[in-house]
Amino acid sequence: MADKRFFLAAGPFSLGRLLFEVGLGDDVGDQAHDMGQRFTGVAALDAAGPDQISFFHNRQYGQALARTGAGAVLIHAREAHRVPENSLAVIVADPYRAFGQLASLFHPVHTERGQTSVHPTAFVDPSAMLDPGVHIGPFACIGERVSVGAGSVVGGHCLIEAGVEMGENCVLEGHCTLSHALIGHGVYVKSGARIGQGGFGWALDHSSQLDHQRIPQLGRVVIGDHVEIGANTTIDRGAGPDTVIEPGTVIDNQCQIAHNVRMGRGCVVAGHSAIAGSATLEDGVLIGGCCAVLGHLTVGAGTQVHAKSSVTKSCPAGSVLRGVPARDHRLYLREEAAQRLKDRKGAQDALDKERHQTYG
Repeated sequence: MADKRFFLAAGPFSLGRLLFEVGLGDDVGDQAHDMGQRFTGVAALDAAGPDQISFFHNRQYGQALARTGAGAVLIHAREAHRVPENSLAVIVADPYRAFGQLASLFHPVHTERGQTSVHPTAFVDPSAMLDPGVHIGPFACIGERVSVGAGSVVGGHCLIEAGVEMGENCVLEGHCTLSHALIGHGVYVKSGARIGQGGFGWALDHSSQLDHQRIPQLGRVVIGDHVEIGANTTIDRGAGPDTVIEPGTVIDNQCQIAHNVRMGRGCVVAGHSAIAGSATLEDGVLIGGCCAVLGHLTVGAGTQVHAKSSVTKSCPAGSVLRGVPARDHRLYLREEAAQRLKDRKGAQDALDKERHQTYG
């Protein structure tokens, strides 16, 4: 169970309410059930009690499922027979997603919208506009003409520079910096993120190397609704065109998004990845950890890039890429297999030579 010292807790909720949250109405299969049964929270299979709900989506946890004490288990139909008799099988198409929905219900990010509150140590410029229910944490600084939408939370030591607009129900964790940015509704920015600083634009001096010319970065960062940005991630503003992150995209910790990048809807970028300037990621692109995407190319919609890959050229929609440079994963696997066979043959040849020298 989540530690209430760190996480807000709601509930208990009835089984009927939980089924509604995951879009099931009152359908839990053939088992007898009490729609009024109360649940106090969510927990892992091996930690859940009879008043908690858990989930099963990976067969590696089969033993934990067999021993679980959970009152109910979110599970796919093909695995429902594995739920022990003491637990209710709640059949869903995607157990992990349903678990996330219920965990968010039991542990909301922040309290319901109330009165606007500004910590005494915070600074809010008189020209800034704070809608109802905004919370400004200690030592935060809100600049000229900033607009913060209703129900948004600005954590301690955040800096929001002049002209930034932020929508409703956004969360900035502590020590974030925003400038030259338009932020949609429901955006979550984790601690230490930097959004809107100037991009890396220089005209190089190839003669003396002493007089590189900075190119003014005159664009913005435009972030759509329900985007999440990880801790210590940086998103540079555009050089003239904007840097654009479309709705529903998720960016992990310590990523670099360079100037003029355009990321489509529902993209996912894992930690330590870097997207170079003017690259375009179309809708639904998945980027694994520690990847690089070179500038001025297009990654087609729905492409998957495996961890530690380097994308050096544009690719069509639906590609699955792997390696350095990144290439079709089937080609990568064939090359890897061929290299293993070559290494094995080389080792066998060396062994045969040694035997011949030893035994004649």
